[in-house]
Amino acid sequence: MKDALGLTDAALGLALLGIAGGSVPALLLTARVLRHVRDTHVCVISALGFGAALPLIPVTGDIAQLTAVLFVLGVTGGALGVAMNTAGFSRQAAAGRPVLSGLHGGYSLGVLAGVGGGTVATHLGASVSAHFMVTSALLVVLVLGAAPAPLRSAPGANRPRGNKEKRARRRLPVSVAVLAVSCLLVEGLVTAWSALLITRDLGADPSQGALALTLFGLAMFLSRACGDALLLRFTERGVITAAGVLLPVVILTGTMLHTPTAMGLSLVVLGVLIGPLFPVAISRASRVDPAHAASMAAKVSVAGYTAYLAGPPLIGLVAELVPLPLTFTLVVVSSALGLCATARNGRGSS
Repeated sequence: MKDALGLTDAALGLALLGIAGGSVPALLLTARVLRHVRDTHVCVISALGFGAALPLIPVTGDIAQLTAVLFVLGVTGGALGVAMNTAGFSRQAAAGRPVLSGLHGGYSLGVLAGVGGGTVATHLGASVSAHFMVTSALLVVLVLGAAPAPLRSAPGANRPRGNKEKRARRRLPVSVAVLAVSCLLVEGLVTAWSALLITRDLGADPSQGALALTLFGLAMFLSRACGDALLLRFTERGVITAAGVLLPVVILTGTMLHTPTAMGLSLVVLGVLIGPLFPVAISRASRVDPAHAASMAAKVSVAGYTAYLAGPPLIGLVAELVPLPLTFTLVVVSSALGLCATARNGRGSS
């Protein structure tokens, strides 16, 4: 789409702000809506809206239309993100053991399927329109097929509350917000910009860029699938500290070697390191105020997904002034510092 519309990095960054512009208000509003509406209902409705709107992207004819469509996707995706995390913590509370990382592994599996489909579509030379129409149809069918189970039975899901109920909620701790922002900023950076970094700045062909993103998605999926077991064996503090220390080493190695293969391998290790961190942020937030755990889960989702969605467009603007590889490195290093600063907070043994 960048090539079809003749967009610069800055213009693409502005268009991507449409996602953030729709998502941030949706994130904030959904956190309030969940006080009165079951999280599972919001999940189903927003997922259907997102899937149905996806084919509008390839029919846009200019940057204004593209931004408008991305705004719609931002609204539905933002609502879905908060509702899913709230429902996920409710299930973890009902299970009495860590399950959030595994549930986020499902999200990473979706990312993996998406970038894998992109790799196949690129290899086959399929049009963007055909690619997104097929993807949209699959999404809608999957949602309709999966919807009955959570709608029928949602253990511990939030119940609609009356307006007269008094609620004394605690604020989201800054340390938890920084943890969520740090890990999802890196994830958003890689998802939005790594393919362009590898193809344009490192001279690889488009299939290599798509493959690198696919491998990153696979690494995220595997690390999150194993995250619950990891957190039962090691402390949260140890997992966060390890990520904070290793992230700069990994990205600096990939940047200095300056080859598509080296950067691709660096992205895989990044995925392994940051995979379990956002579920940890949700767990820490919910432990701050157990009586209003769902509300705290929604708040940390707002903080994290704001960084995930608003970060990449801003990075695109910076990349007009600073080379993208350097921008990439600076963002990862800054996030690593944020992780190290927050590692001590929370229950290290949880």
